[in-house]
Amino acid sequence: MAVLDNELDDKSEDESEDESEDEQLQTGSLVTQSLPHSYARDALDFTVETIQLDGADLGDRGELDESARYLSLVDEAGWTTLTLEGTITLDMETVKEVFSTTEWDAPSGRLALVKTNPLAISRDRTILSDPPVEPDTYSFSIDIHRDDHRGTVVLEPHLVRASERGPGASNCASKVGSRLANGISWTLELDERTDGGGLLMPIIEDFSDTDRLPDDQHIHHLSLDEPRNPQLYLNREHPQVVKVLENSGSTGGPPRLRDVLYDYIEHSVWTQLLIQTARDTDPDTGETQYSWQDDVLDLFLDDLYPDHEEEDAAIQFATDVRSIEDLPALVQNVEHAVHQRYDIPSDTTKLIEEAIQNDN
Repeated sequence: MAVLDNELDDKSEDESEDESEDEQLQTGSLVTQSLPHSYARDALDFTVETIQLDGADLGDRGELDESARYLSLVDEAGWTTLTLEGTITLDMETVKEVFSTTEWDAPSGRLALVKTNPLAISRDRTILSDPPVEPDTYSFSIDIHRDDHRGTVVLEPHLVRASERGPGASNCASKVGSRLANGISWTLELDERTDGGGLLMPIIEDFSDTDRLPDDQHIHHLSLDEPRNPQLYLNREHPQVVKVLENSGSTGGPPRLRDVLYDYIEHSVWTQLLIQTARDTDPDTGETQYSWQDDVLDLFLDDLYPDHEEEDAAIQFATDVRSIEDLPALVQNVEHAVHQRYDIPSDTTKLIEEAIQNDN
């Protein structure tokens, strides 16, 4: 993954130290630059206690380096599910650092374990504690299914603000969604980065080299030429964009931009997949044509038709897409349901703030 580097040439020792501090500010998140709120970096104690492959202890399979918080399964074949279990500890010292004194008894925070898999255009959050978050040790269990991931998976705990902070003097964050603390991440290498294909696992190609892809002005393209296996493509002719999408950092400008690009691509892709699924679903039985469409319905039907049972919701979905009168409302509902999965305004605002801060 790409990392921003700053070269320090022909500087005195003092100047180099100053530049190093500037570099941390430039590549850090807004909370560690100059915004007036505290951020507890690496303050969450993130411990992986057990690792299993398909329900059996890892043993000597894979390359495990616990001190480096790294596991490689690149040379392991034939597994389906990787399971990690452990704990994340939030201590009172961290609570006092990132919350105002009036909130110490009931901190308005949410603790989550974030799983990022850039090559699969995937980011998931497992919520471990809803507000108020208490200083405590929280257990987690997370499954990583081989067919749904590719390349590198990063697990990192985050403490974020859950509600607006009231007025008053404080150096603590006030906005909902502000990151307050994190823990040292674990990195999981599942396979070589050159492996390609699969639903939402993009293949990187030069779009201008083939007639089956759009022109080189496109960043991505979802191909439904083979509806049994939709394929997402990224355009190698935009190398800076691809480089940002592969960034594995959690703070600073490039990760902010990566998050916005993810939001943009995923919003477009899920919208297309939903409409295609609706068209392929039988309006009499609610049955889909392909297995991936069942997964799409599982993700979105509750949001689209909260008052319907699963089968009735699928039937209604298929019916609405075939209705000239109901189609406009359905498209709006699909846009809303997809939008609910991503915090596009927040990610975009943070990127803008990052750019403004770096210009000052």
